[in-house]
Amino acid sequence: MLEPKQLYKRLEAVFDGLEHHGSSERFAAQLAPRVLDKLGRPLGLTTAHLYRRDERSIALTNRWGQGRPDLSAELARRLLGDGTRDITDLPWAGEMAPGRVGLVPASEDDAFLMALFLADGGALVGAPSPAQLASVLTSLHYAFGQHLKRRELEDIFAQARAIQLSLLPHARPSFGDFDIAAHSVPAESVGGDVYDFIHVDHDTLGLTVADSSGHGLPAALQARDVITGLRMGVERDLKLQRLAEKLNRIIHRSGMVSRFISLWFGELEKNGNLTYINAGHPPPMLRDHRGITELTVGGMLLGPQPDAAYKLGFAHLDRGATLAVFTDGVIERGIEHGDGFGEARVRSWMDDWPAGPAHDAVADLFARLTRFDGGSPMEDDVTVVYVHRPA
Repeated sequence: MLEPKQLYKRLEAVFDGLEHHGSSERFAAQLAPRVLDKLGRPLGLTTAHLYRRDERSIALTNRWGQGRPDLSAELARRLLGDGTRDITDLPWAGEMAPGRVGLVPASEDDAFLMALFLADGGALVGAPSPAQLASVLTSLHYAFGQHLKRRELEDIFAQARAIQLSLLPHARPSFGDFDIAAHSVPAESVGGDVYDFIHVDHDTLGLTVADSSGHGLPAALQARDVITGLRMGVERDLKLQRLAEKLNRIIHRSGMVSRFISLWFGELEKNGNLTYINAGHPPPMLRDHRGITELTVGGMLLGPQPDAAYKLGFAHLDRGATLAVFTDGVIERGIEHGDGFGEARVRSWMDDWPAGPAHDAVADLFARLTRFDGGSPMEDDVTVVYVHRPA
């Protein structure tokens, strides 16, 4: 018999990389030979059969390993037989006509049953007793259930990831003579950071970066709601202050009182005029011939206070100026191990890329972030938007 740690390692190997596409039969037909391969030698298993079952019949559909007799008739009698049924719970292990056999469901809908045969007569030295085999099969069945739950969660995350990616711009915006680039990397499969470019009118481009507290699925869904709300507000020609206040009330009423969102939203005109609101977001940096200015005007985070008020900020992108909007995942990179990447390094990066190109500048910042903490995974979602107005 396997030691518990070795058993669970082998159970993990059974389900590692198992495909879920197709029918229940296809899934069960993948599972059975894997069980025989990973558990066969240490448990003395020589054969695996796959049976289809319903309320009235059981039929053999596939077999692997050594030739052993079809158990369809005996299984039907012992599992379905009226008045003669003596196997009531699965997983089960015990003696059947060919010798010692273990039974375990092989599909989520219980439409398929796997039978595992020990060596003839259970004569293999060290072969498990019926109780021991039943214990192993119970662990296998539990691992199967956990695997299905994990796959279900992964499917949910994949759907959320698809939703999030569908909200992000599919291409760099073409707006006047501005050079614009952006990039976002979630800490998990989905994240709470999001950015957007909204064409308000022919001469005005909306720039958005938002960061929902935390990361993962709840943060991603809330960030999605903010982007959707912004787009709807812009379409209805809502003023920036009114739009921010309306979003704040919606988020507050959402019931997710433990969550909040920082948001920076600006409207950039082709002549360089910039009107913006900073709702508790790390201040974007505007670099021009005067140096670097932080864009701080606005108000508090969206969500905590339903009656929060927001002020408009004003700036101007002169020719040769550069604007960088980012989330706190940039400045807090590596903070768990020290002081973090920090604003000073962001300023140094901007000084090194005063004129773009925007795509290369953004790529360089992410390279610096990666090197800063030794290439370790991002602890938080990271998003950057870079805007340059050529001289």
